[in-house]
Amino acid sequence: MSFENILYEKKDRVATITLNRPEVLNAFVSSMGDEMLQAFHQAEDDEDIGCVVLTGAGRGFCSGADVREFQAGLEGRRADQALSGSESLCQLMFNLKKPTIAAINGPAVGVGFTMTLTCDIRIASDRARFGPIFVRVGLVPEFGSTFLLPRLIGLAKAKELALLGRIIDAQKALDVGLVSKIVPHEELMTEAMSLATTLAQGPTYTLGLAKEALHQGLVSDLAGAEASELGFLATCVRSPEFAEGVRAFLEKREPRFH
Repeated sequence: MSFENILYEKKDRVATITLNRPEVLNAFVSSMGDEMLQAFHQAEDDEDIGCVVLTGAGRGFCSGADVREFQAGLEGRRADQALSGSESLCQLMFNLKKPTIAAINGPAVGVGFTMTLTCDIRIASDRARFGPIFVRVGLVPEFGSTFLLPRLIGLAKAKELALLGRIIDAQKALDVGLVSKIVPHEELMTEAMSLATTLAQGPTYTLGLAKEALHQGLVSDLAGAEASELGFLATCVRSPEFAEGVRAFLEKREPRFH
């Protein structure tokens, strides 16, 4: 499948989705969202894919929504049309049954910032910048960020970022917990692919269940979380991955899940 606004590559059980409008720092348009939906579905449905990496081409990760679509909104289109549709890209990315990594190679602004929050792990280049700048153009945060951001960094820090609309550097993003690691720019994709390959060789089905269990825990109490875990564990022990894990432990070898 070919795309106009993104690149899709598959290697060693890792799918790499690259936002590919470098001439405008990968500004987000509705057609890019449509292609991302297709690409993430393709990766989820492919049994030979165990992890997805999301990054940007050129100097930026994503500079936010393309201002030309904003202009169209002022001329009569719905202002949120670029982010709306028959299916939620935000929910697809967040609930993907495989691990996802955002390799943030440069500015991640507006929706370019909020889409990274749906990924399981975020790694930043030392050139990355993060900007939830919605208030600057009279908008509230979107792409599920009002749910995700307070849970990632706490309500007070989330309010500070959202209300001030400031752009922060990679070190500040690490300090507040937005990213898990900063690497030199030239090493970003090597680091991301190393981590992705490790995840892709793991028990993909189990990793998907672990994500689902953690997500349920976000909106549950302790008793509910424990009950949910028991249900997931019952599913795990019936899986080939569990059987292989036990065999590998008893045979004192690394498990071979694929």
